[in-house]
Amino acid sequence: MPFSLFSRKKPSRRFNEFYADWSKTLAENCLPGLRQALSSAAPAAVLSSNVDVVLRHLVSYYETLDLAADPNTIAYLLFPSWRNSLELPFLFLGDIHPYLLTNLLRSFIDRENRDPDDDDSPELALDLDHPWKDPSDDLVTRIGQIECTMRLMVPVLQDRMRKAQRGFVARVSENWVSSYRSREGRKMKPVTATAASAAVEEMEELVSIFVDANRLRKSVITDVVGATSEHQAALFLEGLCQFLVGFKDQFLLQDFELLSLPN
Repeated sequence: MPFSLFSRKKPSRRFNEFYADWSKTLAENCLPGLRQALSSAAPAAVLSSNVDVVLRHLVSYYETLDLAADPNTIAYLLFPSWRNSLELPFLFLGDIHPYLLTNLLRSFIDRENRDPDDDDSPELALDLDHPWKDPSDDLVTRIGQIECTMRLMVPVLQDRMRKAQRGFVARVSENWVSSYRSREGRKMKPVTATAASAAVEEMEELVSIFVDANRLRKSVITDVVGATSEHQAALFLEGLCQFLVGFKDQFLLQDFELLSLPN
């Protein structure tokens, strides 16, 4: 979707349309193609091509949002009204939490390496049916490095967000009080004007925080794909896509909302 769409009125509606179109492509094109390529009958080149398609679709999503982020749209991006109640608990600075990405990868590895009954399986079966069995030292090390980067970056982003919010509240509060002080009968600026002035000073930092959070998400996804084999990368992306598509499951969403209602 062209970036120019985001410069029109009602940003929330435009973002909603963009997200709906992107999610539809993910569910109806990317995920089925990847699943078909994961079948044993598909050539290796087909699998590689589909991995590239899905990866590009995920990365382009964040690149598009980064281009759309500015002081006028950042509030919509950080607090997306187009996300449903099932998605909201998984959001971190406007989109899925980076921890979800590595937790998904860890779940694949842990699930296949906690069952001792698989140890007697033929080697071929391990390759085709148990791609996460006994991961290499290089893969384990690389995953640890990716997780370490996240443990460093997530708190930094959270701290920057807290500081930006504190700065905004402090400026608004100070100007709010000052605007009501009467000096020699002069007319004071409206309170809304002081709030707007304070907001402008903080919006650029919020844009930077949002873009950096997306950079971390993109980095984790691409690093995981780069560290794993073609088959492992395809399974990881399939799991991630299925997770994202699952947010749109109306039956699941309905059940979740019913559980959320007070008794």
